[in-house]
Amino acid sequence: MKHCWASQQWHPVSKIGVGKLSRDYSYERAASMVTPPSILIRHAVASVVVMSVLIADVTHELSRVVAADQVATIRLTDRVPYGREPVDYFGTTSSDAVSQLQRQLAAGKLRLSPDDRFGYLLSVLELLDVPLESQLLVYSKTARAPDLVSPQTPRAIFFNDEVSVAWIPESRELEITAVDPVKGVNFYTLSQPLAALPVDYKAGKRVVNAGENAASPSFLRRDRCLACHAGRSTLEVPGLLLRAFQTDQAGKPIVGFSRVTHDMRYEKRWGGWYVTGTPAGIIHRGNLLSEVDNSHHKKEPGFASSLDELSQKFDVAGYPNSGSDLVAHLVLAHQVHGTNLLIRAGLEARLNRRSDVENDLVRYFVFADEPPLKLSQSAADAVLANSKFATSFVNRGPRDAKGNSLREFSLVGQVFKHRLSYLIYSRLFDELPLECRSRLLEKLWAGLTTESEDDGFEPLGSDERKSIIAIVRATVRRLPKCWAGGEGARQ
Repeated sequence: MKHCWASQQWHPVSKIGVGKLSRDYSYERAASMVTPPSILIRHAVASVVVMSVLIADVTHELSRVVAADQVATIRLTDRVPYGREPVDYFGTTSSDAVSQLQRQLAAGKLRLSPDDRFGYLLSVLELLDVPLESQLLVYSKTARAPDLVSPQTPRAIFFNDEVSVAWIPESRELEITAVDPVKGVNFYTLSQPLAALPVDYKAGKRVVNAGENAASPSFLRRDRCLACHAGRSTLEVPGLLLRAFQTDQAGKPIVGFSRVTHDMRYEKRWGGWYVTGTPAGIIHRGNLLSEVDNSHHKKEPGFASSLDELSQKFDVAGYPNSGSDLVAHLVLAHQVHGTNLLIRAGLEARLNRRSDVENDLVRYFVFADEPPLKLSQSAADAVLANSKFATSFVNRGPRDAKGNSLREFSLVGQVFKHRLSYLIYSRLFDELPLECRSRLLEKLWAGLTTESEDDGFEPLGSDERKSIIAIVRATVRRLPKCWAGGEGARQ
């Protein structure tokens, strides 16, 4: 989710094939990338992009006249006019977690408390219910403030199911994303208090965001982020980006992938990211800090994959947490693309469009194309026992009468014990237009009870199907009538 969840602000978006957005990945060489343009030029370009979205919405509507009760058939690669009603992405009204917090701050019901080391970071995490143990560290210069990011000073990203917060040492601001169940992802910044900034910032003139002062900090919405966050890699909707680029010793991206999802093979993941807690048996591209490391990895794949202590790489004492947890990486790899699919499905339903997104979403929700995770039971148990994030994540979810949860991990053959996405509990899913939500739940029921020809359900055995059905019946509200039938799972 690097803020732009490892997005590449000055690099073209992915070259992903039509009709394969759920499973294909763009392999991009970044060696020819020039130094990022100035902040002024970048912001000007972003403003043009936002304006082009509004113009494109109008043009799109003039070229496609659709009656209110008709549904237009489109491709998953087509843009949707999210600037128009009833979505009104650029409108000021929002119900995301940051907007709700801002209203409480303005009313004096809550207060942000800064500290000298991390500014507002810890207070923001607490008030937005984002766990500290979710910290993931990325050192590729592929997002805002590239001059501040390096293998010695990585960007820290913290996340829960609907919010992410990014922090960089000595940065002037925090970067936040928050999911609105109607609009999609909204983007915010929060200026850090002076006490948390380095001496040279204090000595010079600091530009304070409009509407903000030391006594009344404000989250400011940043639509310019759509320059990266509303393209092919986000399914042409305001969404999240998760990329993986191997770097040189300074963090400059060299080669990598424009999108990481749970479908990607592990040996291709996490270039440009620190990954801690990886056991033997999992090879990935994390922790490669130079061209020498990249060359070594080609000859000896996975030589850097196992890393227990980040202190071997940089001064971790300057960060609020000491890890970049493998389990958190596994969750984020699922969550980002799942969120984008839900946003796309919701926007299409509200704007009277229909692509293949619902079929792709169902397939993604049951982890149909997830690569096998080759760990023994003892290795998996050790990973989970050492992961504070895993404990926090599981405890956030509802359980059925037997104590089963969609948030439980396996790590033996598959990431989750019960292969139906926990995103079914998200506001994005729960607040989908009724017909869309019902169709998705009916498709899931048909697949789980073998009334569907979709081969995406084939990996699910009888016991797992029964467990999933029981969990959903006990924990998901407003189920279609089909879910009230018999036991249902294949015998």
